[in-house]
Amino acid sequence: MSPFERLMINRMDTFIENQRNLHDFCESRFNHMDTRFSTLDEQIEKVQKQIIELQFEREDNPSF
Repeated sequence: MSPFERLMINRMDTFIENQRNLHDFCESRFNHMDTRFSTLDEQIEKVQKQIIELQFEREDNPSF
């Protein structure tokens, strides 16, 4: 193998490794975001349920 071919193979290996690292980083960040959005969604659902319960309490007790 010529020095040029060896150099190109090394550069391609480096490029592939960088791409793999970038992929892993992006996957990690998107998984983190997904988890945070899921948590936020759960919290919003809880608040909505509490609002509905308070509305029912208020309707059942006009002096509330």
